[in-house]
Amino acid sequence: MKLWTKTKRGFTLIELLVVIVIVGILASTGLVAYTGFIERAQQKNAADMCAQIATAWTRYYDEIGFWPSVLDTSSTQEMDTEMCEILGKAKLLDVNYIDSNNSGDSASGLRRNKEDDPQLKFGLLDPFGLEMFDAGDRSTQVKDHLYQFVVDTDGDGRITLPNEVGGGEITAPVAVWCWPEDIDEGKQDGEPFAKSW
Repeated sequence: MKLWTKTKRGFTLIELLVVIVIVGILASTGLVAYTGFIERAQQKNAADMCAQIATAWTRYYDEIGFWPSVLDTSSTQEMDTEMCEILGKAKLLDVNYIDSNNSGDSASGLRRNKEDDPQLKFGLLDPFGLEMFDAGDRSTQVKDHLYQFVVDTDGDGRITLPNEVGGGEITAPVAVWCWPEDIDEGKQDGEPFAKSW
């Protein structure tokens, strides 16, 4: 008499391939969603920084009554170390205090290495500039990713925007923006990555 025995049965090749395909589809969908989330977060952070810079320059003008002499009010400016120093000393922007002597934060007495600190080396970099700097790029190409701004030169509350950001006249004392990772393409489109105006 033959006894019935249960034989062990594994997965077939087809079943394994189906599972691998399903897992691949789910992983790629998650990666696309994650990438979009990261870009939206970067854009929000950049827009917040644009708004902070615009508010800081507006407050500077309101409190002092004129623009700093080093500020070229006739053209686009960059938030380089000199501009950060002006707003940092006036305590109008939440940035680490910067000065040309690389002495760091005067309140805490900290000294930072200029080569290791993008804010000391270049100024306020947008998310793409910070990524480039963190990846080891110390070239002047990083400087292309500084936040840029124009101010109301005559105090009438109106600004003429440069053509590269769409041109036209707006009602604001300060306009601030930064470019996408591909700066040239952004300038051709006239669409900054983030802006405040």
